[in-house]
Amino acid sequence: MSAVGCLLSFFHQIFISVLNIVDAMSGSKDDPVSSLSELAVPFPTAGKLTAMDFSDRFRSQLDDATIIGLGEASHGTQEFFELRFRLTRLLVEEFGVRAVGIEAGFDPLCRVAELVDAGEGDIRPLLAESDIYRPWKTEPMVNLFEWLQSFNASRPPEDRVHVYGFDMTIIEQAAAGLASYLERVDADIDASLREDLDTIMAGYSSGDERQTLLESARRVHSTLRPMLDANESAWVEADSRRAYENIRYRLHLIDRQLEAHERSHEGRMALRDETMAENVEWIRGRSTGPIVLWAANGHLNRGRHILEEWDVDVQSMGEWLARSHGEGYCPIGFGLGSGEVAALDGETEEILEYPIPDPPSESIPDVLRQVDESPFYLRVDNLHNDSSIQEWLRTQPRRHEIWGGHPDGDNPVQYLQSDLSEFDWFFFVRETSPLDHLE
Repeated sequence: MSAVGCLLSFFHQIFISVLNIVDAMSGSKDDPVSSLSELAVPFPTAGKLTAMDFSDRFRSQLDDATIIGLGEASHGTQEFFELRFRLTRLLVEEFGVRAVGIEAGFDPLCRVAELVDAGEGDIRPLLAESDIYRPWKTEPMVNLFEWLQSFNASRPPEDRVHVYGFDMTIIEQAAAGLASYLERVDADIDASLREDLDTIMAGYSSGDERQTLLESARRVHSTLRPMLDANESAWVEADSRRAYENIRYRLHLIDRQLEAHERSHEGRMALRDETMAENVEWIRGRSTGPIVLWAANGHLNRGRHILEEWDVDVQSMGEWLARSHGEGYCPIGFGLGSGEVAALDGETEEILEYPIPDPPSESIPDVLRQVDESPFYLRVDNLHNDSSIQEWLRTQPRRHEIWGGHPDGDNPVQYLQSDLSEFDWFFFVRETSPLDHLE
């Protein structure tokens, strides 16, 4: 080779090396996994979390947030519950969170909340026997509630953490709470009101019984509202201010359920997310610090709550909250790659363990499970600022949206198109195990 040829070859090699360096720094245009691997922040797998375990930006956002949503791609994943418990403990101890909202009916969680508030009492059997949505009758929830209870035991009442169910109530359960409260405060109620409460608590199994229940609920609502106003001082003294406020709010939730009974399926779903957001605002108004929410990704994300196979596409609770709180609302999504999930078989009413199939090629779980770290978390803004990841997300790849059960007993694993911009942060677990339910 001539001297000129050698020189050209030399410069060519330098040029190729420079291109490789630039490519490594910017992320390969056709390989989002490399860029994701650089952006992924490992989540500590053991031990008590401290604020210093997290990035400056994550800590800063938690400091500024008024409402922090901890999501889940499924209601039946053990790792999601364990990670959220550890995060909640950190938020309580170091970020001043003083209210924990659970995607559970308002009424069933009230009795558990009383033991948590008091700092004493046996939570496990109460939770096991409660008429509450099954994902909350699990070992991780016992651990969470017992820890919150022990935290409260050593603190003054004004600095304790309170627990709430922020989902819509069931009229029958609300009536049971009303009847119990009226008995505790020794309310002077007539026979017709007592009969209406009994009618509601009996439930319904036919269209005629349903109509009778709704008529009784309307009468209870219109009768109790003025009674609560007239007896506020006496009933607060007989029980507590918190119990009185809970009863007043029960009446509001009964009114919401009466409205739900008059709507179409999609109308009821829209009202549910809107009412969830109302309930969170009510909780926020009673809290001395930020609040944390546990719920499905679909409720917490900004934008729409979509269940494609159920023909549901409504404004999500997260969108309602984001419009009210702006950057003070911090939704955090949780995703998974593979493993197993617990869900309800709608035909047998049994909780079964379902395998999670390999996700579709180039979907969010397919790409994220190629990142070496697990579990890890990502700042979503960073993903959209990287050219290779942005190009991939622009195709609207799918992420998991796993149902809590399937009416026909089929595998509940579903998918939803997403570019993850509905979240501020996204936590990811490569392989998961089914949620550990109480016996």
